[in-house]
Amino acid sequence: MHQTLAGLSLACFVSWAACHAQQATVPFVGCPSDGQTGFIAPPTGQPKPARLGQLPAGAIAYYKADQAPGVFAPIGWHCRLWYGSSGSTLIVTPTPIDTTHFPKVVGPAVEMSVSYGGTSGRFAVARYASRLFPGLLAGFIQRVKDEHLEPDSEFSPGRYGLDSLTGVGRLMAAFTTPPSVIGLGTAGALRPSGDPVHGVAAITADSTEPDMVIVRVRLGANSQVEAAVLRLNRQCMQDPEGC
Repeated sequence: MHQTLAGLSLACFVSWAACHAQQATVPFVGCPSDGQTGFIAPPTGQPKPARLGQLPAGAIAYYKADQAPGVFAPIGWHCRLWYGSSGSTLIVTPTPIDTTHFPKVVGPAVEMSVSYGGTSGRFAVARYASRLFPGLLAGFIQRVKDEHLEPDSEFSPGRYGLDSLTGVGRLMAAFTTPPSVIGLGTAGALRPSGDPVHGVAAITADSTEPDMVIVRVRLGANSQVEAAVLRLNRQCMQDPEGC
């Protein structure tokens, strides 16, 4: 035990910045919710641990509403969650969010969507999985197609073919939707714009009724913060206990 602590102390002495970044926390921001059972007030919570790397501690916050997981995004932004039986969508933007309708965002934003494979959210799961996890969820995709409630073209593996994909693991994939293109990055609340959308998608291990979480990030020229936001949210999605 003493040797382990001594080694850690030496590592911190040699690389103080790395240890400081490892021990950083970011503010918790509660987000209001609107949905199936009405308005839900923002929750309260404790600061979240986050490895910020080279970013200052005041660059990132953790945004969380009831009924859904939280998401890391730039600090000082506005947030709101929409929820229902099919899933939820949490949106974080630098400007106030119009609550009179579900927004279509053309500027910078971070979006986290959750789709439940055991509800009407199965159509979104099958639609995205046909591009992201076509082999792993082939049986699930076919069962949804066999319901004939949506055109087969909605579940084509070539859908969103202009996106670039990168495998992160068996249950996770990263993607980039180019500027001014309709793709995985712009299939939710974010609309096409002059900036690309980078994202990460993860599914549960249940191949019968898999749930899917997608984080979409578009921060424009702020590439350092964008990379940190993607990394922090990907780590949460990979953690069995979440964040």
